[in-house]
Amino acid sequence: MASSGVTIVDIARALGVSKTAVSSALHGRGRVSEETRQRILAQAEQMGYVSNRAAQRLRGGRYGAIGLHLPADLRELAFYMEFAFGVADVAAATGTDLLLRTADAGGSTRPQIDGLLVVDPTPTTFSGAVAGLGDVPLVAVGEYHGPEQERIAAWIAADHRRLTCEVLDALAEEGAKRPALAAIEPGREPFWASQVVAGYVDWCTERGIEPDIRRASVTPSDREIAEVLGSVEGAGRDGLLWVAQGIVPHALALQAQGAGAALHLGAMAAEQGPARVVGVDLRPREYGRAAAELLFRVLAGGAREQLGHDAVVIRP
Repeated sequence: MASSGVTIVDIARALGVSKTAVSSALHGRGRVSEETRQRILAQAEQMGYVSNRAAQRLRGGRYGAIGLHLPADLRELAFYMEFAFGVADVAAATGTDLLLRTADAGGSTRPQIDGLLVVDPTPTTFSGAVAGLGDVPLVAVGEYHGPEQERIAAWIAADHRRLTCEVLDALAEEGAKRPALAAIEPGREPFWASQVVAGYVDWCTERGIEPDIRRASVTPSDREIAEVLGSVEGAGRDGLLWVAQGIVPHALALQAQGAGAALHLGAMAAEQGPARVVGVDLRPREYGRAAAELLFRVLAGGAREQLGHDAVVIRP
């Protein structure tokens, strides 16, 4: 029995559904429609249901916890925080603990988790992210092509190649007919960032424009940003699309001081603030929820899946 006194049977009676449906919705197992799952979760919350995870572990040999691995050098960015909140929403609704894992967290002690979400894996970070996990099911957030990729049970990703072309079309409408791209430095870019580069090249090739790709660090200094702005403007370009998140607000401030002042700016991650620019809204909280739900489907015995995540292009 749950510690609140409310049982699965109570919830099933209140909604007129089976105990199996309630259990599936609460614990991320079995098959239940999204509409029914949401009704059950809402009813459980209203009735104050608290899952007895200790009993679940004894019956199923599970820990009642999932892990979330975020890129070490990007953890402070808003996207990853909102994404983590989305994962936490699903974990809380299913009575599951959430463990945040750090880079190269492997060791002799295996973490007590049933599955792991690995966000933005790269060939240089993946092995450290999953070290010591044994056969724990893995779901990648963003495609991964590199060593040990066979360990990934499923992945979810936005179509960044297509989104890049949409952002560039929107920039062109703003007046940027010959934009450059500020990409992440080689060796540090996850697969999605390489897809942005590919989309940019596609867009330029279709229009007979010579691509102009500049490389910058994931967290560039203001001086580096100003140098990129100045060099792009000096090369006769009229726009600049930044791949990394969190750069455009700094770039706008530097433009106000004269660095690349004539450039139309775009971002592959939407920036908040009074000066909105063309960018992509990845809807990070919804992204986190979808990723967590995919992981629970894998834990329930689902087959390998490859899912797309919907994102939208925003304009000023």
